[in-house]
Amino acid sequence: MILAAAAALVAACSFDQPLSTLDPAGPAASSIAGIWWVMFWGSLAITAGMVLLGLYVALRPQTHKSRGVGRRFVVLGGLVFPGVVVIALLIYGFAPGYALVPHDDDEQFFRVEIVAHQWWWEVIYPDVGGAPLLDANEIHVPVGRPLLFVVTGADVIHSFWVPKLGGKIDAIPGHRNRIVLQADATGVYRGQCSEFCGAQHARMGFHLEAHEPAALEARLQRLASRSRPHPRDSDLPGARGFAEHCAECHSIDARARAELPGPNLAGVADRHRLAAGWLRNDAAMLRHWLRDHQQIKPGNRMPDHSHLEPELLEQIAEFLEQAP
Repeated sequence: MILAAAAALVAACSFDQPLSTLDPAGPAASSIAGIWWVMFWGSLAITAGMVLLGLYVALRPQTHKSRGVGRRFVVLGGLVFPGVVVIALLIYGFAPGYALVPHDDDEQFFRVEIVAHQWWWEVIYPDVGGAPLLDANEIHVPVGRPLLFVVTGADVIHSFWVPKLGGKIDAIPGHRNRIVLQADATGVYRGQCSEFCGAQHARMGFHLEAHEPAALEARLQRLASRSRPHPRDSDLPGARGFAEHCAECHSIDARARAELPGPNLAGVADRHRLAAGWLRNDAAMLRHWLRDHQQIKPGNRMPDHSHLEPELLEQIAEFLEQAP
């Protein structure tokens, strides 16, 4: 029965799933997975030992001497042994936890600043081209290099977590927490808010993509080039509609924020996903989001646009899809 329960637990862990902590892709995640396996097999052995001990106590003849032995089992097995196990796990887990925290601002780090909002992620590259470069819900980093994430919150407490790369860190308004991660292989890694932050907490995801150095430079240069004049000064179809209904919260300049907090849309046409990782990014889904976003993510901060004419929404969508 114990072995069957263990097999069911391991099967439920789903190693090949995008949020699996048991499919590590970086040194921090490997350390955390190692601790998990030690705890798993250790707890399995302890459980088996406790079951056998319980059977032994239940089935052996009861005598005055055996009651004294039972009390020693309670003291040793119920107090001393758990204390030793907890202390050993604390010592064993200290080094991996210590490695997640940066202890200096070494130039080896690729630095990314993250601001968590209800319910999306602001991504800032502070060291690209002299001025901060802004994006949203997608993070682009170099492969095989330590990554320093500086994380804060804009409204309530959130938590930044990329399970395949390592531990999580809280995003707390007014505080700047830091965590070091690393991706050992190129690819796209799923991230998620792991602190309940409101009605759409489950739909507050993001994606991190690890690139080879040349590909990363090209990707960030492309984002930096996504700089347009203010939509009021543009002759592109849809610019006027965007200026009237969107520009107060959404910038279309990768180097500038809008007046009110909303995801920067300068590079939206290049993103893998929309709506903080919830929807695929294609022409049909972009229009679906513009029209029905309050049905897709009820309570999100963007005003309802269902009253706008379909032709106007189509023009705004085309405006967002066009290169600067």
